[in-house]
Amino acid sequence: MKINDVIRTRRQALGLTQEALAERLGVSGPAVNKWEKSLNYPDITLLPTLARVLGVDLNTLLSFQEDMDRGEIGRFCARLQQTAEAEGCAAAVRQAEEKLREFPRNDHLAFSAAGMLEGILTMYPEDGGAERERWRAEIAALYERAAGSEDHQVREWAVFTLAARCVGGGELERAEALLGRLSDTHREKQLLAASLRERQGRAGEAWVLLEQTLFDRAAGILSVLSQMAGLALKEGDRRRARALADTAAEAGRLLAVPDHAVQSAPLQLALAEEDGPLALSLLEKLLDSLCRPWDLCASPLYPHLPAGGGAAETRRMLLRAVLDGLETDPESRFLWDVPGCRELAAACRERLGI
Repeated sequence: MKINDVIRTRRQALGLTQEALAERLGVSGPAVNKWEKSLNYPDITLLPTLARVLGVDLNTLLSFQEDMDRGEIGRFCARLQQTAEAEGCAAAVRQAEEKLREFPRNDHLAFSAAGMLEGILTMYPEDGGAERERWRAEIAALYERAAGSEDHQVREWAVFTLAARCVGGGELERAEALLGRLSDTHREKQLLAASLRERQGRAGEAWVLLEQTLFDRAAGILSVLSQMAGLALKEGDRRRARALADTAAEAGRLLAVPDHAVQSAPLQLALAEEDGPLALSLLEKLLDSLCRPWDLCASPLYPHLPAGGGAAETRRMLLRAVLDGLETDPESRFLWDVPGCRELAAACRERLGI
C-alpha cells in the first residue's frame, strides 16, 4: 500500500477520526485529509511519531515497495520454475527468500511461493541433498503463516493445504482441527473430509460425503446447463439450446438426478417452441418429481444416502415456484389451454397442500 493508504487504513482500524489523529500529531484535520488523498505528505519530522500512533514500522508507513498484485505473484512463481530448471532448487529457494524479504507482509506471495517450491522439490527429488529438510521446513512455515492471514481467501487456501498435508502424513487429529477451520462454503471441504474419514477407518461416513458431493455437483451442472439453454433461447439460437437441453437430460439420467432437474432444460425448449403435448409430458414428469421424496439410494451412485431425500418444505417451495412461473410467464400461457394442464397443476397443488 502507498503511504496515503497506510495512513487511512490504520487510522480507520484504530477507530480514529482524521481530527483525532491530527490532534495526536499536533497538526490540523485538513492536513491529515490531504495526506490520505495523496495531495500532500507528512513532514519528515512527524514520521516516527505518526508510525508509533498508527502502530506500524517506518518501512511499512513509507511504503518503500508497493505490494505485489496477484498477476505479479503468478509471474514471479513462473520465474521460480524457470530458475529451478536452469540453476537448480537452491537458486529457486534463494530467489523466493529474497522476494519474501522484499514483501514480508504479502501472505498471498507466501502461500504461492510455498506451493511452487513444494512442487519444485517434488519435480527434482535428487537436488539439494541435506538442504532439502531445511527447505521443507521453510515451506511448512510459509503455509502456517498464510493460514493466519487476514485475507480470507489466502487463509482458506493455506488451511486446506495444511489439512491435506496432515491427512497424507497421518496427522489425523491435526487434520480434523484444521478441517474445522475451513468454512462450509469451501468447495473441496467435503472431499477432504471424506479422505480423512477413510484414513480414520470410517468408510461409511466417507461414502456419504462423497455421494452427497457427487449429487450436489451433478445438480449444479444441470442448473448451469439449464441456464445456458435459457440464454441461447433468448439469443434466438434454438440449435444450441436444443444441444444444451439434450446434454442436460442425458447428464441427469447418467448422474441419477431427480426428474425436476433433468426436465428443466428440455421443458424450457418445449415451451419456447410452443410444443404443447411435449411440454405437458415434461411438466408432468417434473411436477411428479416434486410431489414425492427422491429415492436417491435406489441408484448405484448413491446407495449410502438416506431414502426419501428432498424435504417436503423444499419440494413445496420448488413446486410453487414452478407453477407460479408457468402462470405468470407470457411464454407459458399457451400451455394452460392444452387439455389436462390445469387439472395436473391443481392435483399437484393439492398433493403438497399449496
